[in-house]
Amino acid sequence: MGDLVSAVCSRCKIGFSPDTAVCPICNSPLVSEDQCEDESEDEFEETPVAVILTDDLSSLKELRAANPEWIYHLREKLAEAGIPHRIETSGRRLRHCTVYVRQEDLVKAKEIDDQVFAQEVPEGEGMSRPEELDFWTCPGCGNRLGENDLECSSCGLMLHPTEGRKCHNCDGVVAEDAKVCPHCGAIID
Repeated sequence: MGDLVSAVCSRCKIGFSPDTAVCPICNSPLVSEDQCEDESEDEFEETPVAVILTDDLSSLKELRAANPEWIYHLREKLAEAGIPHRIETSGRRLRHCTVYVRQEDLVKAKEIDDQVFAQEVPEGEGMSRPEELDFWTCPGCGNRLGENDLECSSCGLMLHPTEGRKCHNCDGVVAEDAKVCPHCGAIID
């Protein structure tokens, strides 16, 4: 992966995979990492220079997945704090971006993410982060759940949708064991 030159947005200072032509955040044409370093930045001097990670994705920790506008705010704050990060896009229609940071920067990056979350979702104050949630307890009655429970044995709450899963990209109904959406071709998580 070291031989690949990232495509970089000269405005956002975010690196994307080499085959990406347009920045999904600001729709600016992307340039190679080398070209980005050579260009003058007088038009966007107020934007801090982001440190773009080229580390292997498996060695990084996911910080946040969200829409590009949200990620743009988070990227600015991470850049201001000098936290190296990497942004990857996913989905064809619903452009979502995921921000990754190194393990040693995760605590500080989460603090910054919490600040951005407070700005983006003011009514979400006090909400738990997904990793803090207990998915092994019934949300209806608090009964402890088993790994394969489709409904709560105590109160009967259905824990699993019965009408089928939906594709995150096109909202089409897909089979329970589907790995790829038959409607749009998106990978099913």
